[in-house]
Amino acid sequence: MIESKVGFISPKVLILFLVICLLFPTCKSYNDLEEVQTLVDILSARWVPDEREGIAEITVSKRGESVLINGETDCQHLKIQVIDSIFARGYKVIDSLLLLPGNDVGDYKYGIVTLSVVNMRLTPGHSSELVSQAIMGTPVKILKNDGYWLLVQTPDNYIAWSEKGSFQLMTDSEFIEWKNASKVIYIDNSGWIFESLDKKAVISDIVSGSILKSGGKKGTHEMVILPDGRAGFVSSNSLIEYSNWANSIVADGREVCRYAESLMGVPYLWGGSSSKGVDCSGFVKTVYFMNGIILSRDASLQALHGQSVDISGGWDKLQAGDLMFFGSIRNSKPRITHVAIYKGDSEFIHSATRVMVNSLDSTRSNYSSYRKNTFLSARRICGSVGNHGITAVKVHDWY
Repeated sequence: MIESKVGFISPKVLILFLVICLLFPTCKSYNDLEEVQTLVDILSARWVPDEREGIAEITVSKRGESVLINGETDCQHLKIQVIDSIFARGYKVIDSLLLLPGNDVGDYKYGIVTLSVVNMRLTPGHSSELVSQAIMGTPVKILKNDGYWLLVQTPDNYIAWSEKGSFQLMTDSEFIEWKNASKVIYIDNSGWIFESLDKKAVISDIVSGSILKSGGKKGTHEMVILPDGRAGFVSSNSLIEYSNWANSIVADGREVCRYAESLMGVPYLWGGSSSKGVDCSGFVKTVYFMNGIILSRDASLQALHGQSVDISGGWDKLQAGDLMFFGSIRNSKPRITHVAIYKGDSEFIHSATRVMVNSLDSTRSNYSSYRKNTFLSARRICGSVGNHGITAVKVHDWY
């Protein structure tokens, strides 16, 4: 291994350096700065291929015979390679690149969603676009603390802004304690957490997939403890012991469709990903989470993962639970704009205006010519768990 100022260079990275050196010969003129930035951009694209799932905002400038690197990233490997690559070209490096989370986060690097559903936005502000949601009990990584707003990353790697008051912030030790606690998962589509067994007062609503601490059985109900310490009661019939659920559930196409059908009629909501409102990819993500699998957030990301299914002959090779992707071809490349779950017999279930079932068969009353004409590809998730972008809840480090 070769040691640099910031760590060690692996053989793969060394090969990358050699390629970069061939592409960008060593030169210390100011005209070389553009080539150094190109080098940084190549590394950024390699380690952070999509800005929805990572941060790589890096610029370079000259300071005498040194190169000053500015910006921020949440990828430590990227920072190391950027510094090592510039250093390998003969420059001294002035490191002003912020590695997130920064000092503004302090010791509170994790959080747990403490409301039934929290909105996640593109930028910090209520008028900003709703891009996703997270439900009660979801663990998040805190990347930035902007006072009223937090930049957070959810277990599917999605990064967005949300209100600080929506989370119980935790230190490393508090987060470990939460993970090790006895917990339950809510399995009905929606309901209420009551303040007492007489059900005269409510402390919160609750949605499918919410994870809470268990406070023990109380007759036909169970005491649950929210991440912020509030306690209440939920019917035991609506809960499953979390570790049993996570370790026993196996994604099966028919079970995926069964849960998907339980959301029939739920309204479409751009950015929605809870049982109260969903967009197309949020619907798919919610359905698969309730079958023990964490998928990427957006349809265009979901289309990158899983086993490709041959649709050249139509839908005959599709199986229940397969994901169907729709869109258009632009500049000879697919542009994915919609996703659905295949049910079988030409039918698929998806969120469009509401969660509904349509068919690719022109003889059916629920036939959609628009979807048939824009059907681009299909992916099989069941059987692909463990591959990139398809993670079992039980093995995710944050759960």
